Amino acid sequence: MTDEGPRPVKTTKTSLAVVRAVRDNDGATLSELADRLKLAKSTVHNHLHTLVEEGFLVREGDTYHVGLQFLPFGEHARDRNPLYAAARRRVYSLAEKAGNEADFIVEENGRAYSLEYAIGESTPRGLSESGPFRAGNRFYMHNCASGKAILASMPEARVREIIDRWGLPATTEETITDETALFDELEATRRRGYATNNEELIEGYRSIGASITSPDGEVVGAFSIGGPTYRMAVDESTTDEIGHLLVDEIDALEAELF
Repeated sequence: MTDEGPRPVKTTKTSLAVVRAVRDNDGATLSELADRLKLAKSTVHNHLHTLVEEGFLVREGDTYHVGLQFLPFGEHARDRNPLYAAARRRVYSLAEKAGNEADFIVEENGRAYSLEYAIGESTPRGLSESGPFRAGNRFYMHNCASGKAILASMPEARVREIIDRWGLPATTEETITDETALFDELEATRRRGYATNNEELIEGYRSIGASITSPDGEVVGAFSIGGPTYRMAVDESTTDEIGHLLVDEIDALEAELF
């Protein structure tokens, strides 16, 4: 008999699917979850009961919401690497200097996660608060400036592993979906020292990102500065000015950390 290795546990995957559905729907009833997940109500009810009992979901009337029991897990995940704390603090400095949005993103399992996000004084609240920029949100690597900056600092073999696993899905008409075009973009990023995102993640939004690396070449994460297209000019001089602001902040951070 051959060892096929570990297999996913179906019940665990179902519980996680229930939690994600509750979160994505900003609260959901038993019937809504059963319909969305295409599962029997009795099955969903058993998972809901267990998750409520453990504090990971809460019930308000007939609607289930994500519980605060997740909070310490998220805080632990964000704080477990001491390098992240120093990087997160600088996000607020970047937002203040640039007058736009700034964030700190790290890679895990081939996806980009926002660990800290701040907005400058002149940033319109409407786009930011309703968009995908809150800390904890997950992105693909190829369609955001921070993700491309991180990819450009990785060995080619690792980049191909990420593409093989997640593909290059389009989120707008501007998203790079061709592998050759992406590698050309990563080479341009290495030459410039920073990456650009021109409405590739969401329409009407541009950003510029640069990666943070340790002396041995390990990628710690990336900073980005972004904003709506009417405030983030696409001309070369403005882009280069913001890119250098990022690089200077990263140089100071790397000097502090290493």
